[in-house]
Amino acid sequence: MNHTPYDNPDQLFPGDPESLVLYEGTGKVRRLKVLTDVAIFSGSFNPLHHGHQQLQRVAVQELQLQVVFELSVTSADKHSLSESDLRSRLHQFDDHDVAVTQCTLFAEKAKLFPSCWFVVGFDTAARILNPRYYQHDHTQLRDALRSLANSGNRFFVGGRLSTDGSQFCSVSELKIPQEFRHLFIGVSEDRFREDISSSDLRE
Repeated sequence: MNHTPYDNPDQLFPGDPESLVLYEGTGKVRRLKVLTDVAIFSGSFNPLHHGHQQLQRVAVQELQLQVVFELSVTSADKHSLSESDLRSRLHQFDDHDVAVTQCTLFAEKAKLFPSCWFVVGFDTAARILNPRYYQHDHTQLRDALRSLANSGNRFFVGGRLSTDGSQFCSVSELKIPQEFRHLFIGVSEDRFREDISSSDLRE
C-alpha cells in the first residue's frame, strides 16, 4: 500500500499558530517558523478548481515567483478542518507545494510569510477589507493593513464576474483606504477572469 506524507497524523497539523507545515511536491515535509521568497495562494480550496489553477499560473508569470498554496485549519467564517477534511484537501494538490497553518487573518499569516505576496481572489480581498472581521472596528482594520505593509506583504488579486453578470469585479471595486491602495495589485481581465466559485461547484 502506497503512503503519502498526509497519512501521518503526527505531522499533519502545525503545532501552534506561530509555525507551519510545508508539504513539498517532492514528498518532503518540513516544519518551519517562516517561509519567504515565494508567493502564497491562500484559500479553503473546497474544492480546488481550474480557476485556482489558472490564477496560480498567472501569478507565477507575473510575479516571477514560486506559488505555494496555503490551507489554514481555522477560518473566520467556517468550521475548523478535521483531520479527514485536511487530508482530503491536501490530496488535491498532487505535486504542488502546500503550507498548512493555524492562521485565521492575514495579519497573522504575515508573521509566517514576511515579504511575501498573497495571491487571492476578489471575494477574499473584499473580506480582508471588511470591518466585520475586525469587530467592526475601522481602527483594527487599519492596524491590520499597516502590519501587513510593515511586513512587506502585498496582494495579487484575481477578479471575477459579478453575481448578476453585469460587470467584472476587480481591485477598482474594492473599498481600500487611500494609504493602503499600493498593497493591492489587480490582474487584468484579459489575463484572468473566473466566473465560478468553489461554492458553485459544491452546489
